[in-house]
Amino acid sequence: MFYLNNKLAMELLHEELTYVIRGCIFDVQNSLGTGYDEESYHLYLEERLLDSAIPFESKVVRYIEHRDQKVHKFIADLIIDDTLVLELKNIKTAFVPANYLQIISYLKCWQKDLGLLVNFGLSRIHIERIPFTEKDRLLSEKYAFLKGVLSNDSEKYISLLRTALVTIIELFGLGYSASIYSGLLKVELSYLAISYTTHTLIPIVYSELVLRNFKLKSPIIANQIICLVVAGQTDIIADMAKLKTYLKATGLPVGVLAHFGKNKLEIIGNPLPFYVDVSFRTNPSSICNILVPYCAFFSLCVTCIIVIPSLCNSLNKFIIISP
Repeated sequence: MFYLNNKLAMELLHEELTYVIRGCIFDVQNSLGTGYDEESYHLYLEERLLDSAIPFESKVVRYIEHRDQKVHKFIADLIIDDTLVLELKNIKTAFVPANYLQIISYLKCWQKDLGLLVNFGLSRIHIERIPFTEKDRLLSEKYAFLKGVLSNDSEKYISLLRTALVTIIELFGLGYSASIYSGLLKVELSYLAISYTTHTLIPIVYSELVLRNFKLKSPIIANQIICLVVAGQTDIIADMAKLKTYLKATGLPVGVLAHFGKNKLEIIGNPLPFYVDVSFRTNPSSICNILVPYCAFFSLCVTCIIVIPSLCNSLNKFIIISP
């Protein structure tokens, strides 16, 4: 998870404040015990903070906006002394990846460097420190090659899709959920006047009987390219398999997986017969210029990893190489 990096180095961050807050949280647990709903613990904690004269904001709302459009609404449970983000849970299990991603999103959105994830749902209260620092904006691209897959029109839209994804990583970085990045992508596609459709219905058929229609939420760009957006995954093999399934079901030849991962944005071409994308930076000070050797017999995989100071201006050209 995102929070693991440099955890030990961050252990003493805001030590005095977190010590006091933890004491308040334990007081709430000791007073109420186990078994109430999250709102009950939330309200009781607010009163305990007031008694301790600790400044806080409750149920704080903030939006992620892009191109003057509201993409996502966040509601943080508590922000303490304009320093810490508290996210309260009342679940019967240990924290799951979605819980970590949620508080990381809050820390990122409010630009705070430490959060406390609190679970009142177990027999013993569980409090976890979640430090956060912004990641470098890295880009990794991998595209398989097969002659004759891309038309000139498809090449153009792949290039525009890539421009949109690079813009998003440059402006918003890493740390949000797939649904947020998907929403940002749709706004950026509209801004670039790129046509796309969502909620495409795929019939589930058994022996010529249509059982139901599956709603594909991934955007289909210019009726040619499926873009599957995922985030924070440790293994994207299943996501690549999903992309294959959607391509087969829709009959579309081109798919792109956009993975906003822990440390980088990965743009990965569909492993079915596909294309080569050779990207290079036109800025003379670039750290990476890529040349793909000519190959007549084997498919190629090209990977580049680049630190992004201003990718929108420098990563802007595609070359299709065919034997």
